[in-house]
Formats: sequence, structure tokens, C-alpha cells
Amino acid sequence: MPQGSSTPPAGQAEIAAFVRECWRRKSSRPLPLVVLLGRPGSGKTHALDHFTYEASGGITARVDFAPLPVQRPYETALRLAFQLTRKHSGVHPPRFPRLMLGLLALNLSDLPVDNRDAARKQLKAALTSARGSTAVGAAETAGGVLDDLGLSPVPNLELAAGLLVRGFTHLPATTVLNRALASYGNGSAQAGVEALIDLNRRGRSGIEADAEQVDQMLCEVFLDDLTASFAKRGRLYNCLALLDNIDRPHVTHFLETLCRLRAAKARTGTYDPLLIVATASTTRAVPGPGDGSPGDPRIRRSDALSYAAWRPRPDGPPPDWWCPVRLRDLEEVEVALEATRYERERSRESGRPETWVLPRAAPLIHRLTYGHPWSVRTLHDVVAALHDGAAPTDGDLRGLLRARSPRVGLPVTDVVHGRLLAGLTPDQQEAALLVAAARTPRAAVNAGLLNDQPEHARDTLMRELRDRLWLSRRVPEDAYTRGGRGPSGYLLPTAGSRGEPTADSTYDTQPVLHPWLRLLLLERLSAPPSGSLERWRALHSRLAGWHQRQHHPLDCLYHRLAKGELQSLVDHLARGVGAADLRPWLRELYHVTAAPMYRAWLSDGPPRRQASELARELAPGAYADQALGRPLAELCAALWLAGDPRNRLPLGNPELNHKISAMLRQVATAADADADTLLDEAIRYTD
Repeated sequence: MPQGSSTPPAGQAEIAAFVRECWRRKSSRPLPLVVLLGRPGSGKTHALDHFTYEASGGITARVDFAPLPVQRPYETALRLAFQLTRKHSGVHPPRFPRLMLGLLALNLSDLPVDNRDAARKQLKAALTSARGSTAVGAAETAGGVLDDLGLSPVPNLELAAGLLVRGFTHLPATTVLNRALASYGNGSAQAGVEALIDLNRRGRSGIEADAEQVDQMLCEVFLDDLTASFAKRGRLYNCLALLDNIDRPHVTHFLETLCRLRAAKARTGTYDPLLIVATASTTRAVPGPGDGSPGDPRIRRSDALSYAAWRPRPDGPPPDWWCPVRLRDLEEVEVALEATRYERERSRESGRPETWVLPRAAPLIHRLTYGHPWSVRTLHDVVAALHDGAAPTDGDLRGLLRARSPRVGLPVTDVVHGRLLAGLTPDQQEAALLVAAARTPRAAVNAGLLNDQPEHARDTLMRELRDRLWLSRRVPEDAYTRGGRGPSGYLLPTAGSRGEPTADSTYDTQPVLHPWLRLLLLERLSAPPSGSLERWRALHSRLAGWHQRQHHPLDCLYHRLAKGELQSLVDHLARGVGAADLRPWLRELYHVTAAPMYRAWLSDGPPRRQASELARELAPGAYADQALGRPLAELCAALWLAGDPRNRLPLGNPELNHKISAMLRQVATAADADADTLLDEAIRYTD
């Protein structure tokens, strides 16, 4: 079993506090079905490792459904019951007499349909046989069922019932039978026999509707047994079930069954003590109207979690019992803390002192990955391997994504790309390259970039990206995202009198691809074998043409700049530099220079020199006007380069900042009405 830690994984302290609040028993109350939703590498399994460590010695179960075969809901309940009945020092495990009797009834091949007395005798005989089964003792001794349950199949029903009968051997068989029968018959043993006869009949009918009823009945008694086990004992904690990889229809079906039962029992004030924490990499694992978009109100943010905010109404529908939570990316300070922890681990393993190289590289790693947890760890591996722990040069950091992963020996971009897009088919991955060319996925679809793709990719890619949480809110474009001083968002359009954004051609609420995923896809699109300059220009020409037809002039300029048409942007900005308010002009400048760049255009020189080279190569006409054209061309080229974090070096004092600040000051001399705005912007790039 994976080793956990007493410290929650980075970025998950709020989730750990919420789970701990629910796990601690406070009389009988509703408990959520917590589903941790996250992209591949977001730390879902690490979260379960932490909860496994925290709950060690308690009544817990953990199941990873990824390697397991398809099972009926009652078989999944049985798997959990096995683990929950394990013995722990000082803890009295729950018992499952109702579930045990149901399994015995289901296993009988000739239970009389029209003779309750005979049926009762057969049930008692089956119970007596299960109590004395030598196979049970052998199974327990070998640990083949209980200790290795995460990988073992569900045993046959007779053996399963025999394992569950443990704890009742001190009672006469008749007493155990009568108590269990009464629970099936709402207090009547005779009615209980009839219910088990019906269960046996439905289990052997081969009709799907009958199989659904069997699942419903056995899952209900599973919850009833848990509730009864906790009713008469003072316990500090509830049961905890940790379910990994529930992204399979049969697992969702099991959880839906439990939530339907919980919602029905809540109307009578009955609540079971089972806290479930599950993980999923797609929103399809959670029933309901959620769509996985960045603003999906059904998926909770970790910083807004609390029991009081979740608690459903007593008459609430089954979907209210789910509590899906989006795992967030790491903040820059958390990336730095992870770097420190990583170096300490390496120091303990190697016996050498810590070098503190990784914490100094944290800003670059955060800006590249936007805090994607697994990617942060992977880049820590790469940086630590450079020069065997010595401080990497700026050239090393600029080439970080061309380095090889020390763990697998492959280019780091290939390693990360494969992990991030795990679950997508090859045709979907190819289509994702085309979507990355557009500023928003919606624009890629509407511009027809997917029209020539295979039908499967064309019809499913957008749903997969949304369901797998790869769509994000747009990142504000301003000095902070280009290496200047923050905070970010100071250029966002202000609200009008009714709260709507003011008219602004850069305003757009459409979700975008996660910036880290998009960067990796664009890297592949601008290099063989997936890309070429001809393909790059063809895609951006198509997008520029579509935006022009839709009357989106700035997005048209965005894609023309991606093609290398820097002169068009310079001409556009030169016409507006005399405006009385240059804040909209700055928004347009940052919006367009966020365009992707074809990597082969760049020389091996430092970014400051590259800015001048790009300006001269792509906008030679601007140099005819030394007062405005040249500084505008070099300003646009520098900001275009600064859109990639690898060009914002050295860390803490990017050399491009000097170029950007100087060019802003020169352009300000030509701004007749609002030079102050440009001079203030230049200060953001000044030490």
C-alpha cells in the first residue's frame, strides 16, 4: 500500500480539514460522498495516501478500481464490508449479519418459493455450515481474501458469507437468524423469510430489473448493518472508505445506489456512518448537471469547503449527497515549499548538503506549469539533474523543456505530454494540437479546424477536454504575466453602472486551455514530426480569416502576429497612441502579443537581442520612423517574447524588462494626451 504522510499534499490542506471534520463522529448526521476531481497528475492518489495514514488503526477500507473487473453494486458493497470488518487493536469492527444472510439466500439453488418453514430451515442450515466452514479459517490464515483485497476478486458467496459471520459465533444460530430475518421483514421474521425467498428468485431469474433489485436490497442492508454497528457504541470516528479511480460506469452505479438509499433514509431521520472519499479524473464520474467548465457551480472549490455549506436538506434529492471538489494547482509559494522539501529528501538520500538550487528556480517552474503538481515534481527532477545539483545557467533554464527526464531518459516534453493527455485516444491527441493553435477552444471549433479530423475526435474532443478539467479561466494579460511587477488584473475593464463590463474588444469570458497543456501542445505543433512552418502558418491564417469574418479585429491581429506579421500590429497601435486614455490601448497591446510564437524563428542569443532581431526581420518598415515605429516594433517583439516564461530570465531581474521599459518610455514621447499611463507602465518593468 502507498506510503502516506501526516502532512496533507501541497494545495490540499482545506480538503484534508473538511474530510477530518466529516470523519469525526458527532452523533448521527448526514455524511457526504466526497469526490476529488482532478486532471492526471493533480495529486488525487496522494490525497488518499494521506487519509490512509491519518486513519490507520481505524475502521477503514481502500479500493483502487483501476485494475479490478466489472462488478455488480452488491459485490462492491461486499468488498468494502470485508475490509471494514478487519480487526484493529482497541477498535470493535462493524458486523454485517443482514448482508451475510442475504448472501446465503442468494447462494441457495433450491430455496422453496411456496414453503416459508422449509425455506427458513434451509437458511439456518446454510448459516450453520458457514459458521463451521474450514475454508473460512484457511482463507483468513493465508490472508488471501482480507489482506490482499485490493487485487483479489470477490470470493464465492458461501465463502463470503462465512467470512462475514465472524463475530457471531458466540450466539446460537437461531438467534443470529431471527435477528437478521426481522430486519429484512421490518420486525417480522416471517416477512423476512419471504423477502429472502424473493431475493433468491430474483438472483436466479437472469432479468436485469431483478438484478437491480438484488443490488438495491443488499446495498441497503450493507448500510443498515453499518448503522446498527454504530448505534449502541460510543465511537470517536465514522467509517472511512477511500475509493481510487471511480471513473468506471459500474462504480458510479454503485455510488448512485448508495446515494438513493441515503436520500430515502434521510426522510426518516436515519443516517449511516460511512464517509466515502473517492477520486476521479473526469466529471462523468459524478451524476448530475455539472459540465466541468471553469465556473461550474456544482463542482466545489477547495477554499469554500465546509460541512455546513455542504449539508443537504432532509428531503434533498440523491445528487445532493455528492460533494465533488476540484483539486487546484499550486501557488508559487507552494511550488517553492515543494522545492525545499524535494531538496531535503535528496540530501537525506545522498548524504550531501542541500544546495537550495530548486527554490530559486521555483518562479520559472510555477510560471511554466501554472502549479500542476506532478509537472512541478518532474521539472524539479530535471533541474536537480543539471550539473549534478550545481546552479543552472540561464541557458540551461531556457532549454529546460528540451532536457531529458533523469527518471526515464526521454525528453521532458514527451514525458509530461504523455501523462497530461492520458486517457485521450491518439486521434483526440492529434486534434488537441489544432485546438491549441486557437486562443480559445471554441474559436478552433467554429473556425472549422476539426472539420478534417476523424469523426470520433471531432465529435468527442471538446467534451473530453471539458470533462477532464483541462479548460481554465482566461489569464489576465498585463505586466505581471510578462515579468513586470504585479498584482495582476489591474488592466481588466471596469464595470458599468449595471455591473456589466464596459465595451472592450479584449473582453472575453470563454474558457481557454490550461496554459501548461497549451504550451506543450504548441511546442509539438512548432517542431517535427507534428509541425512545420507551413502547417503553423496555414492554421493561423485560417483562424485569422475566421476572426476577421466575425468582426474580431484584435483576435485577427493575434493570429496574424502568430504568423509573423508584426508590421500589422505596429501599424494598428501607431494609429491609437494619441488617444486620451491609453489603458484600452495597453489592453490591446498585451492581448495581441500573447500570441504563440514559432520557436524556430528564435536565435540562440539572449532574449534582449532576440527582440531587436525579430523586430528588424518581421517589421522592417517600422524602422523608417525612428520616433514611433522602431520603439513600437521592438516593444511588441519584446512583449511577444516575454509571453513565454523561459524568456523572462534571469529570475528576479529579467533582461527583457530593460528593453520593455525603455521602449515604453520612447513611445510615451509620441503619446500626446496620455503619456502618464505609458510612463506608469514602464515603472512596472523597472527595478
